[in-house]
Amino acid sequence: MDKSKKKKYNKYNASVINALIEKHGFSGRYIRQCVSGERTSLSADKIRKDYQSMVAPSENKVKEFLNE
Repeated sequence: MDKSKKKKYNKYNASVINALIEKHGFSGRYIRQCVSGERTSLSADKIRKDYQSMVAPSENKVKEFLNE
């Protein structure tokens, strides 16, 4: 059996990550850990919710553009 040896990396919206860094004052690595679910504190939950609320409108715009 052949197993794939390539690691799958998550891609996050860089502009949203930078905005969250400025807003919350944490490092980029910590912000990405919060978004991926590695961190489970109250601030991590808030960061995750902020990220989802900022990314959702941009994903909808992309879908609208592709449907035209």
